Amino acid sequence: MRSAEGRHKAFSTCASHLTAFIVFHGTILFIYCQASSGTSLDIDKVTTVFYTVVISMLNPLIYSLRNKDVKEALRKVVDSKILSQRN
Repeated sequence: MRSAEGRHKAFSTCASHLTAFIVFHGTILFIYCQASSGTSLDIDKVTTVFYTVVISMLNPLIYSLRNKDVKEALRKVVDSKILSQRN
């Protein structure tokens, strides 16, 4: 790509796809590896909740962070939280 803006947009798209892919398939791999080791039911429950609930909630967040308005709103919230903790 010739323009810096085009490269940034392509990297942003690729990064969000890779993040979603790694979170989704990383959990599947963890579940698969834990199943053969005979771990406790508590770990299986936490992993299952993470896989079904957390990943479902993370995907829209990951892809919405590509929007400049959402990024700016998130920065304002984080900055206000940091400032309120300092006082």
